[in-house]
Amino acid sequence: MALLLAVAACSTKKNTAASRRWHAFTARYNTYFNGKTSFDEQLEAMQNNYHENYTERILMYPVSALPKEKSSPGGPFDRAILKGNKAIKQHSIQKKPNRKSGWRGDAHQTAMMKREEYNPFLKHCWMLVAEGQFYNGDFLQAAATFSYIARHYATEPEMVAAAHIWQARCYAEMGWLYETESALERLQKNGFPAANRKEYDRVYADFLVKSNRTEQAIPALRKVIGTERNRRQRTRMRYLLGQLLAEAGQRDEAYREFGRVASASPPYELEFAARIRQAEVLPPARWQQVLSMLRRMSKSEKNKDYLDQVFMAIGDVYMSRRDTTRAIEAYTEGVEKSVQKGLDLAICQIKLGDIYFTRKDYVRAQPCFSDAISAMPQEYREYERVSRLSSVLDELVVHVEAVHLQDSLQALARMPEKERLAVIDKIIAEVKEKEKREAEEAEKERYLAEQQGRGSDLVQQRPGSQMNTPQMPSLGGSGSQFYFYNPQTVAQGKTQFQNRWGKRVNQDDWRRRDKAMPLTDIGRTDTTGHQRFDEEGNPIAADSTEAQLPDSIASDPKTREYYLQQIPLSPEDVEASNVIIADGLYNMGMIYKDKLENMPLALHTFDELERRFPDNKYRMDYYFQSYLMGLRYKDKALEARSRDRLVKAFPGSDYATAVADPNYEYHIRMMDRVQDSIYEQAYNRYLKGDTSFVRRSYREFSHTYPLATLMPKFMFIEALTYVQSGNVASFKSALQTLVEKYPTADVTELASEMLKGVLRGRTLVQGSLTGMKWDLRFGSDEFGEVSSLDSARAFVDEPQSPHRMVLLYPKGAVDPNALLYAVAAYNFAHFEVKSFDLSTEEAGSFGLLIVSGFSNLQQVLEYYDMIYAPKGYARTVDRAVMFFPISDANYETLLHGKSPSDYMAFFAETYGRQAPKLVARWRTQVAADAREAAREDKAVEQAADEVKERVQDTDEPTINEPKPEEVTPTEEKPAEEPAVNPPLPTEEVTPADTTAVTQDQPVVTKKGKKTKAEKEQEKAEKAEKKKREKAQKAAEAAKKKQEKAAKKQSATSVRRRKNKPIEQPIEPVPTDTTASPEPALTDTTAADTTAVPEVDMDTVLVKPKEITLEYLQKRREVEERKSRMAQEEKAQTQEEKRRESAEQRKQQLKEREAQRKQKAKEARERMKQREKERKEREKANKQRLKEKEAARRAAQREKEAARRAKAKEKSR
Repeated sequence: MALLLAVAACSTKKNTAASRRWHAFTARYNTYFNGKTSFDEQLEAMQNNYHENYTERILMYPVSALPKEKSSPGGPFDRAILKGNKAIKQHSIQKKPNRKSGWRGDAHQTAMMKREEYNPFLKHCWMLVAEGQFYNGDFLQAAATFSYIARHYATEPEMVAAAHIWQARCYAEMGWLYETESALERLQKNGFPAANRKEYDRVYADFLVKSNRTEQAIPALRKVIGTERNRRQRTRMRYLLGQLLAEAGQRDEAYREFGRVASASPPYELEFAARIRQAEVLPPARWQQVLSMLRRMSKSEKNKDYLDQVFMAIGDVYMSRRDTTRAIEAYTEGVEKSVQKGLDLAICQIKLGDIYFTRKDYVRAQPCFSDAISAMPQEYREYERVSRLSSVLDELVVHVEAVHLQDSLQALARMPEKERLAVIDKIIAEVKEKEKREAEEAEKERYLAEQQGRGSDLVQQRPGSQMNTPQMPSLGGSGSQFYFYNPQTVAQGKTQFQNRWGKRVNQDDWRRRDKAMPLTDIGRTDTTGHQRFDEEGNPIAADSTEAQLPDSIASDPKTREYYLQQIPLSPEDVEASNVIIADGLYNMGMIYKDKLENMPLALHTFDELERRFPDNKYRMDYYFQSYLMGLRYKDKALEARSRDRLVKAFPGSDYATAVADPNYEYHIRMMDRVQDSIYEQAYNRYLKGDTSFVRRSYREFSHTYPLATLMPKFMFIEALTYVQSGNVASFKSALQTLVEKYPTADVTELASEMLKGVLRGRTLVQGSLTGMKWDLRFGSDEFGEVSSLDSARAFVDEPQSPHRMVLLYPKGAVDPNALLYAVAAYNFAHFEVKSFDLSTEEAGSFGLLIVSGFSNLQQVLEYYDMIYAPKGYARTVDRAVMFFPISDANYETLLHGKSPSDYMAFFAETYGRQAPKLVARWRTQVAADAREAAREDKAVEQAADEVKERVQDTDEPTINEPKPEEVTPTEEKPAEEPAVNPPLPTEEVTPADTTAVTQDQPVVTKKGKKTKAEKEQEKAEKAEKKKREKAQKAAEAAKKKQEKAAKKQSATSVRRRKNKPIEQPIEPVPTDTTASPEPALTDTTAADTTAVPEVDMDTVLVKPKEITLEYLQKRREVEERKSRMAQEEKAQTQEEKRRESAEQRKQQLKEREAQRKQKAKEARERMKQREKERKEREKANKQRLKEKEAARRAAQREKEAARRAKAKEKSR
């Protein structure tokens, strides 16, 4: 019971002296102790397992090798962090203690009340958590934790200073050197307890080393070394100090420091590195002593794993003496005897490659750089340079070896057969000897590996043995990582491999003794020697050579046939070999010129090419390249000689024309400066449709700058101008020239696709504009029916799904090729990064062009607004093509029984507010199409009614219709139209040149005002009559006139109106109708009809049908012509508006570009000013630090003098 009461009294809810002591005790010796023990173990493991590169400047602390930004959570210090957090959670006391009377006057009590944490030991738990985060590599989180500690323990100066020092160290590890310096300056300015001085000095020295302030870092590092208690860390710092002294040129001091490192019994790797560095810093006059020391080290058994460093140091000594021959021998021996195959090997190979490269021996330099890349980490400072040289030399050596091989084979071909076979036999003997030697070495290594493996097995079987089989790391948990990322498991794997196989070279087929034989079948028979058959079961005949040889003889380097088959003995083989040599020499010359910048070697290679092959295909190219080298290196003789050879050998070439220009040197030097502005100007004119300017600019540009880098794009826009004018032949020719001349240019792929379309028969035409059938229903059968399954599908609202722009057009109304080119050219001109896919489909009598690649509805709507802008292409085809955006899912629904009208109704209802212009254009276009269709239907109905009416009139028979009298033909005059009054009888006027015709029964017609159609009909009749009269002979003129008069009279007499006629009494009319000015009814007797000639009534009745149909056709032609004129006028107006808008847009873009440039310029000025201010502040800070350091040292000296004086007085 007493124990329970004691525990209850020590709860964290109470703040008493007993509770504080109890929780401090339990936190320290329980949770914190376990966490601190784990922390110390992991820290020691980090220091022991860290592999240092002693050839470069080492890091002051191994933790600095961690990445500056943590990529994955967790780490080896997680247990320490967990224990620290647990202690804080279980033992934190934040309740204020009971206030005593008069506490406000007590400074201790006042400070006690201001504290946030009352457990006196919990500050160590907080530091354990923050330091665990720091050594886990989570520097940013650690900096935040240290910042919180400084605020949480604001009343404890030592904790505040310690937290700020560690926070500065976090900044330094993240590379924030400016913030580190500011934090350290604040600490120095505000002061901190003496207990934090050692930690401050460590962080300050590390900061100076990271900042490459060598002169300041040397004394700071000496001070830290004097206070460092960890022996291993003190030795590392002393080695770093020796490196800094060597960099500062203090060789004697550096020699002594390295000697102290070597005599401090460090790990042998560090001791060996110190001895090597000692040899490097010895004065040059003592080079023989250095060599003697290094030779002794190379013979020591302890250094067998570090021979690459020893021989590299020997090579450096020889290089300091400029003895490159012996340096090459030393570096080569270091490469051959390297065991660890690490960075030291790579550095040795780089130094060897640099010697060969300086000597222009690129073939030998190539393997040095190539092998160094594989052994060098990407973070190494020489990686980029070595990688670039390796790639260039790899390319060069391919051509050098090809030329060398073909020269050797041709030399063998020119030998007598006996000598040729002797050379081959010698090569075979060398191959066999090499294989025998390799086999013996492999057998020896295998035997030693087996013996070593048996010894390892015996050790593992002993009780208490610590050697374990390497285990793959688990796939889960915080400590899981890829096998090859764990250096311990990799090292164990290497040991196991060497125990079984020995030390093997990293190469293909390392387990095979005969590496020349491929694993695939070579001969015409299989591996068992059976006959092989083709796909149809026919036996494959063997070649003449293979028929006489067993399998794999032609691929065995220990047989004569292996070499004989490669020798060019026939004229055809020699010619093929010469082609390889010529290609290799030309490519070698170009690499020497462009990538290695070795002009003498490039000229020598080109001269060798012309000497051996005077008529080679590269003459014009290397003549021009030689001319360029003369310009670059100011070699007037080379320039003149190359120009003369080029003009003489190729007078009509572009190169000859270019070099003949006296200002060519100026043009080629100004090309990079002016080509952008010229191309931009031509491009803007292309967007405006100024084809003549673009073509003229292209001709001038290609003549002045034929080798410009923008030439492919210039050729492309010049080719596109022929699309605007519809010139297919010129367009095809321009594209062919572009594809052939620049096969690897960025625009060649697009040009190639366009060229394929033209070659497949597509033409560039300008189609007429027609309306769109919005009720087109996709997916219906031949009867227009849709399946029940398709009819049940519905459009869905998915604005964030992928979308596409559909261009629907009727076949024949728009040329799909021209439309495709217009869209592709627009996308190419306006989207440099974003790329869209274009595809074409067909749906019955309609075609579809689909622009896909939009991520959502918003993107496709923005594209829709762009193409309808003044510079867009949609306005030119708006009446012929229907544009509508649609998602991928809705497009599939559209193709299954839906129509564009259905989808646009859904779109207007769902997205109408997002795209009001699109919906308005759709409704306007639908209404216009409906009005056009209504007009066409009405015109057809009217024409049909007129034809029907006229046919019905002509089909009605007249009663006792007499024949007209035969009269003398006179000139036909049109009859006058009388006024029509309702009460008066309707009258008909007969022509003046005809006689009146009487009928037995009255035939009354109502004469009204002629319509416009009738007048046009009369005009058409007259024109037709005149044509016939001129064509007919003079003898038949009278008869034709009589027939026409009779036909006209008959046609007039049989015309009727649909209204009911008014009957009037018949009055006799005089025979001479010319005397009567008033119209009257005509009536004659039957006896008078004998003089009237007979008229063919079939001809009279059929004629109105022919005239009516011809009239209808002509009327439609007139309406279409008027419509086309109106459309052309409208298009011209729109084009003028478009140009005005484009000009305004261009001006706006220019203004925006000028503003952007001005802003960029101002931003650069601000950045320069900030950088200048920063440098000034940095300089001032450095000066302040120097002054503070001087003041501090002066104060220390004064303090020390005072202390000594005081001690002296006391002693007295």
